[in-house]
Amino acid sequence: MSGERTGRHEYADEIGLYFENYGLPRIPGRILGWLLVCEPPHQTAEELAEELDISRGSVSMAMKMLAANKAVVRHAVPGSRRTHWRLRPGFWLDEAAEKARQAREWIKQTERGLELLADAPPESRRRLEEANEMYTFLAEQYGRIETLWHEQRKQ
Repeated sequence: MSGERTGRHEYADEIGLYFENYGLPRIPGRILGWLLVCEPPHQTAEELAEELDISRGSVSMAMKMLAANKAVVRHAVPGSRRTHWRLRPGFWLDEAAEKARQAREWIKQTERGLELLADAPPESRRRLEEANEMYTFLAEQYGRIETLWHEQRKQ
């Protein structure tokens, strides 16, 4: 590491554990956490490996995952030939849009299940009805988030 461990390093570790608790790999979570608090806000793979005390190969695999999920982008730094990475602007709002898309997909799945159980007793359909109601509500609310977010940012 470039120096002693700081609260920023601990924060990155916490985000890694958060990822792991949700069934995701810890290293991409640590990198995402670091990119949220590091200075400068863009880092090379070598800097990430050094700061987080992880292998260069681990950084490479994690960056592929984060880039595939559109969380990070390459960032050109004048005078440097190295690839720098940073959080992608707009990533958080896009996460909300993705949640809305997932909710709409679940609505389709629950509707399919309800069609399948069309002749079943009400108690057999209740689980699917509850899921359908919840995802319909979530899709509506996520659909409003972008507008609310832009209004909030104007204030």
